Amino acid sequence: MRRIAITAALLVGAVAQAATYDVENARKINKRCALCHGFYGQGTAGVLSPRLGGQTAKYLAKETAYYRDGVRHYPPMTLSSGIKRMTDDDIHDISEYLAAINLEEMDLPAIPTFKEGDWKRGKKAFKEEDCKTCHRKDGTGKPKKNIPMISGQYGSYLFNQMKKFKAKKRYHDDDPEDDTFDEISEAKMKDLVAYLTHITKERAARRHTAIAKLKQKFAPKKNLGMGGVAAMLGMEGMEKQLGENKSMVCDNCASTPGGYAGSFKITATGEILLSPAHKDLRLKAGTRGVFRITDSGAMEFIPEPAR
Repeated sequence: MRRIAITAALLVGAVAQAATYDVENARKINKRCALCHGFYGQGTAGVLSPRLGGQTAKYLAKETAYYRDGVRHYPPMTLSSGIKRMTDDDIHDISEYLAAINLEEMDLPAIPTFKEGDWKRGKKAFKEEDCKTCHRKDGTGKPKKNIPMISGQYGSYLFNQMKKFKAKKRYHDDDPEDDTFDEISEAKMKDLVAYLTHITKERAARRHTAIAKLKQKFAPKKNLGMGGVAAMLGMEGMEKQLGENKSMVCDNCASTPGGYAGSFKITATGEILLSPAHKDLRLKAGTRGVFRITDSGAMEFIPEPAR
């Protein structure tokens, strides 16, 4: 099966790292994963179906291989997903595919805060247990070291996994001798989970604030016409505001550093058609921003600031 290079950064400011994988194969596999984890890997509330979208690729690959090879067990999932039949290439493809999805750019239901704990006590516990050394202070993990993202997950799932670590039903850091959770009470675990869901809520709030400010700054005024809009937006001001977070699509463009470029056509119904259309735009569903059409007819897309 032919392998192709996919760059999951299309008309967005945050440029994802290029990864080589078979996107068509990944899409086929994802149809099975979506039965429980959702079409975008967004997961579901509860203890069984964590968020996979945006998780670190190496961690996803490792855990998927564990299920395939019998290190971890959950028969309903292994049967419905066909994990036992997956090759190493299959695991690589679906892991890279899911890792490239940024759920925080989409209009998905917010992760609720975990009400059973106290996030302020959890913040203190997060520091006391030195969780940030591995998972970072914002809980986003370390992709190069196979350390997973733990913020952005549903609280009930996180709490259930912590209880498994404590009971040695699952090994924290894949180490049977790891004693991280041996002395942590359930009450403290609840506080940690409350803090992690609080981090997620804060991150979403900061993003929404930045988006609102950007929209207000660049909101087009009535009855200006295209020339007036172009003058109002002024590329110099936008570049100062967004720095490198800008990609362009314009007529006869050949390339755009770190982005996606081609030509566009506006139909009689007002729909914008982009060409080439072979990029996997689904990975960036929910992307928003502002645009302008210059006096020369070039269309410029300015995405919202990266999180």
